[in-house]
Amino acid sequence: MKQNRIIFLVLFMLSTMSAWSEDRFGNWAEINLEKDLGAAKKWTLGVGTEMRAQEKDRWSIGASLGYKPIKYLKLEASYNFLYLYRPENRREHYKDDIEIEDNWNGYNEREDYWSPRHRVNFSATGTVKLWKWLRISVRERYQYTHTTESTADDLKYRYNKVYNGDGEFVGYELREGYPESEIDTLGNSDEHMLRSRLKLAVDKKGWKFSPFISVEFHNSLKSGHDLNLESIRPSIGSSYKFNKHNEITLAYILTADIHDNEAPFKRVHDRLHAFNIAYNYKF
Repeated sequence: MKQNRIIFLVLFMLSTMSAWSEDRFGNWAEINLEKDLGAAKKWTLGVGTEMRAQEKDRWSIGASLGYKPIKYLKLEASYNFLYLYRPENRREHYKDDIEIEDNWNGYNEREDYWSPRHRVNFSATGTVKLWKWLRISVRERYQYTHTTESTADDLKYRYNKVYNGDGEFVGYELREGYPESEIDTLGNSDEHMLRSRLKLAVDKKGWKFSPFISVEFHNSLKSGHDLNLESIRPSIGSSYKFNKHNEITLAYILTADIHDNEAPFKRVHDRLHAFNIAYNYKF
């Protein structure tokens, strides 16, 4: 009964967020390997790769080092290299409100390009088990991302509306010398994020399935130590253990972006629905 209440609460939260914003969809896939180091199994070494196919595709590869000083606490540090694909983008350039003789409307079209990033994470996860079946974990993660300099090709189109002698619109006139082509340099940028996650999972002895729900808050550290909530990421899914080495996880993940932080009421402006499949191998 308690499990059903928890699942109902998460589904209600997901449906409420869906009423506020616009949809995007994606598919995520990942492979992770983890090795216990030493007889005490306090240290773990992991490597993994992930591919996200969505509006902005992303591929990443990374490594992590974990340490458990006590049974209920795990500390971890990781590094990931991310390669983000940004599709072609069109930006309108209107000048209808400017009354000058040389008044040309148009648009800029940025061609697709790849943006490399370096990401470092430091996290601490506390875990307790209640009633011999419910595992509760709280994770606090500091995330630093450095986006390196990249270039993109821009095409500029400028045109004017053409009317006939009766004042009727008949088409467009492309300005002489257009389209123009130029290379735009995108500078370096740094992002500091604090990611807080609560996860509830069924972990009952003898069960191969482990259903779970979780919610994660992404807080940007834009100015000093002030936290700015940027997105909320609830998820629901289940893991299945084939044996002590092999496990597969299927999950639905919703990422709800938060905007208008200065407004009296924050609103969810954009959301990404993602189906995630992950294969984990431990040895």
